[in-house]
Amino acid sequence: MSLQASEPAKVNDKVTAKVNAKDLLMVLVVTVSWGMNYPIMKYVVNSYPPSAFRAYTFIVGFVSLGIYAYYKGISLSVISTERWPVFKLSMFNMVGWHLPMIYGVSMLNSGRAAIIGYTMPVWALLASALLYKEKINARSLVSIVLAMTAALLLAWGSRQQWGNHPLGVGVMLVAAVIWGVGNAMVKNSKLALHGVALTFWALFIAFVFFFGITVAFETEQWAWPNLMQWLAILYGGVVTFAVSYVAWFHVARKLSAVSSGLSIMLVPVFGVTGGALILGEAVTIPDISALILILIAMVVVLSPNINVKQILKLKSET
Repeated sequence: MSLQASEPAKVNDKVTAKVNAKDLLMVLVVTVSWGMNYPIMKYVVNSYPPSAFRAYTFIVGFVSLGIYAYYKGISLSVISTERWPVFKLSMFNMVGWHLPMIYGVSMLNSGRAAIIGYTMPVWALLASALLYKEKINARSLVSIVLAMTAALLLAWGSRQQWGNHPLGVGVMLVAAVIWGVGNAMVKNSKLALHGVALTFWALFIAFVFFFGITVAFETEQWAWPNLMQWLAILYGGVVTFAVSYVAWFHVARKLSAVSSGLSIMLVPVFGVTGGALILGEAVTIPDISALILILIAMVVVLSPNINVKQILKLKSET
């Protein structure tokens, strides 16, 4: 899930089509599948080389999307002027995000990794300001402070586990920052390429990269996946990448950017819940506090048109 948040990054409050119950169900399915992907990844990387696992999911993902594109008549060809932009977007949104993320998941519990990963909208905002000269207002500064506070809470909660060096939190935070930069790039890109085609090529490029890492560094640890690992690979490639991306592209066209962005907030909630239910991970007070802070930060970032003064005025009148 790497190009998934490119739609929420765009600020547009107009809903382009009527949203029905099926669309809302699709939003729920997408957010649950992305959230549950964290404990599933954690389960696999506890006993299987992380880069090899990701390489498998990438190849399953781009093959599945290729089959979908073929039957739907979606062109996967990239015009010459867009090849370099597609490569750059792929390196940030897929390779740059997934490489530190999969190792961050191996170091942390899955719920904590999901919480840190979804500080991404805040870093996307900061990257937009630094790279594309978008203004940072008071609302943006508040969201950045909240996200950093959440990261510090999680780092403090991990201090005993990592001997006062919470490496996993740092690695996962780096992943979120890279993903945020990538999303700022997507937001400011003007590609004519279909979203399914962009995701297809991003997955393909990521597969080549991760295959190289596997050959270079994980050959001795590599083994043919067992049944449970194959099920996780199929879940990651088919459900998380192919099915959920197609569903997201469908829903994002109907929801406003704010609404689709706010729906993304459910992902770390399901990640924490899935980690507790599937893996028996303990949910600590720092975890809950950080999750709340991240949710508040995302509301602040993704809801620029909420008039706080007006809300307070209405409450006082009632």
